[in-house]
Amino acid sequence: MLYILNFYIKKLIRLRSCCEANSGGRYILVWVVGKLNLKVLLKSPDEVYICLNLPITSMKKIILLLLSFYFISNGVAQNVVQPLVIQGKLSNSAEKTLKISFEDANGKFVIDTIRLNDAGEFYLKTYKIVRPQRTSIQQNNTQINRIYVAPGYNLLITGDAADYVRLSKTKKIGGIGGQVNQYRVKLDSILVARNDKTAWYDLKTDELIQFLKKSKTLEDSVLNVVFRKPAMEDKYSNTFKKMIDLDNQSLNFYMLLQHLDLVKYNTAEMRELVAKNTPPAFLNGVSHDEYLLSEDYKSWFLPLYYTYEQRLDLLRDSAAVKKPGYTLEKIKLLFTGKVRDFYLNRYVEKRIGGSNAIAQLIAGQKEMQTFINAIGNPVLKKNLANNFIEKKQQLMQVQIGKPAPTFTLPSDHGKVFSLSDFKGKVIYIDLWASWCGPCRQEMPAYKKLSDKFKTNQQVAFVSIAVHDGEKEWRNALKEEKPDWLQLYDNEGTVAQAYIANAIPKYILIDKEGKMLSFDAPGPGSVQAEQLINDAIAKP
Repeated sequence: MLYILNFYIKKLIRLRSCCEANSGGRYILVWVVGKLNLKVLLKSPDEVYICLNLPITSMKKIILLLLSFYFISNGVAQNVVQPLVIQGKLSNSAEKTLKISFEDANGKFVIDTIRLNDAGEFYLKTYKIVRPQRTSIQQNNTQINRIYVAPGYNLLITGDAADYVRLSKTKKIGGIGGQVNQYRVKLDSILVARNDKTAWYDLKTDELIQFLKKSKTLEDSVLNVVFRKPAMEDKYSNTFKKMIDLDNQSLNFYMLLQHLDLVKYNTAEMRELVAKNTPPAFLNGVSHDEYLLSEDYKSWFLPLYYTYEQRLDLLRDSAAVKKPGYTLEKIKLLFTGKVRDFYLNRYVEKRIGGSNAIAQLIAGQKEMQTFINAIGNPVLKKNLANNFIEKKQQLMQVQIGKPAPTFTLPSDHGKVFSLSDFKGKVIYIDLWASWCGPCRQEMPAYKKLSDKFKTNQQVAFVSIAVHDGEKEWRNALKEEKPDWLQLYDNEGTVAQAYIANAIPKYILIDKEGKMLSFDAPGPGSVQAEQLINDAIAKP
């Protein structure tokens, strides 16, 4: 007979039959001894099931075993990661779904979807957060950036999401973990109130240095207010304080290095400016493991620091930089330990993500193998192997001759169009966004090309706005006044299916709805017109 003992932590509830137990959870122990078959099912951090399959006569003998295991189960459950809960209400949001990304225990990014109801209310509970980290909630122009999350946090987020600025002014973050998040809330409110629109990349050197000093003074002031002791009651407070401080230092150094790249100083001048305006401890400890706490260190500082050192090499000996193997050897020279592993992993990830064809992916995989071999962490190596497989599967969906990924999207006039609506026509698709300068610069050429085929019923010109806010998209249409079909990728399905990592992007689909070109020539090229004519001519 199969029985289930149901434990809540520090409290034994009762003996239950198997049919009473709900499904779900994961087994953390399977033990078979003679006729005894024991399985331990972890339902949640607070609830454990012990499943027994034994003769009824053996029940007395097993009681001591169960009592012993009860204490073991307490320890197991208490070591399980606590869930992260994010809930709240965003009024006036044009979005019905938002995206939030986490870094899991293996350093791999995982994306979750937050769904808003008609009132703008949302609720997300996840066990994917295994350590304190920074994340963002985003979808087009509904964005709450730089949110600090950790296992056990239960955040309550509210705000008016009518537009980006309005949300920045009105957002509030409370609940468990809310105190840590006051740093960004307070800093954003000050920056919005100041309405400082300084374009740091246009500043002269002395002006930039003063700008960075003022920024650091403000950031340090807010940091000290929010994390003052003994007011902060959060076991992750020291971690987040260090993370925020590293973020600020990394961004400031990034802006300085970017400026040096734009101004084109010589070697001596660059080294002098960096030495004078960067904390020595930060620069000398560039490979400290703890720096990996900072997303800005990983995303902004590290790649530009490599570029800075590469530029110094170019000024000294440009031929050396062009030698085979330079990049890998330079990475090994600059970084050590976990930081080196991270940088190599991120470098290969970007190469995988940037592949637009299977041939390009395979060639890149062979080229990147030496970089992968230099990674010490076996988990990262396994992740990269999986990335190659996933990317290949994704690219297989958009290969020439394959059925084009389907879509159903609203137009600017409210009518819904699907890919099947264009069956029997060649489709020249333009993926663009209102904020994309190059996209909008191509619009006159796209109009000129579409006008050439205006009377031809065998071709359709379709522009699809991706990675864009609906309000901004409609405003751009009012300014540009395009006279061909305009669709809006409101759920991000087209951007994902057609791998719109960079825009503008042009796609050609044949009369049968099959891929002709995943990366078609732009509208201003002679090749685009020729490809369309060739596709029309085919029966």
